[in-house]
Amino acid sequence: MELWGEIEILEPWPAIYVRKIDAIVIADLHLGYEGIMAEQGIFIPKVQFEREMEILKKIVERQKAGLVIICGDIKHEFSETSYHEFIEVTELFKFLRENFREVIAIKGNHDNYLIRVTRRHDVKLFDEFEVGDFFFLHGHTMPRDLEAVKARYVIMAHEHPAIMLYDEVGGKEKLDCFLYGDFDDKRLVVLPAFSTLAEGSQINVIPREELLSPILRDLVDVDELKVVGLAPEVGCLEFPRLKKLRY
Repeated sequence: MELWGEIEILEPWPAIYVRKIDAIVIADLHLGYEGIMAEQGIFIPKVQFEREMEILKKIVERQKAGLVIICGDIKHEFSETSYHEFIEVTELFKFLRENFREVIAIKGNHDNYLIRVTRRHDVKLFDEFEVGDFFFLHGHTMPRDLEAVKARYVIMAHEHPAIMLYDEVGGKEKLDCFLYGDFDDKRLVVLPAFSTLAEGSQINVIPREELLSPILRDLVDVDELKVVGLAPEVGCLEFPRLKKLRY
């Protein structure tokens, strides 16, 4: 599914392809999630990394690209990288280096100490990244100087957007989703989490002031953003603007 003809959702996966810069973009992998949960007494089978790698391989098979950009939160632990995270991040970067000409990582709020791994694998690490008509950031903080950004398209993550759908008998279903639309003189895309375990923000249920990203809270009228849900069985599901999906 295309967004404005410049960006394509690689359905049914939480990834986009940006044609002008020949880039695949993903975000919020949260590698090492199970290990951190185990430290808190919550034991989850260690399956996330294997599932994420399977999806990545399918994406690469379908869409060849010279560049891959990860918009933050590659790892899950806030503090120093754990051994479990180190192994998974290392395997991820090895795979990406083998399949892309260039690998760029945007630092998210979970990515402390990530530079120790990126340096080993020739992965470029940025707080924000602008190339051509596209500006990439994680979204957990305000851009340093948004007025100075010349790019028309802003691509961010952090929120893990999802929508909650209800039926007339009380059944409910949560779908990860993309958000996209205009704000000021720019166009915004909010990526869903690539993680198969990290919780999503129920974007049509929680009030604007409780959103995780200050960009969505303070700069963007989220109710005017369009919603594209992701269903693994059928691909993209187009919904109206968020304001029509609120409960």
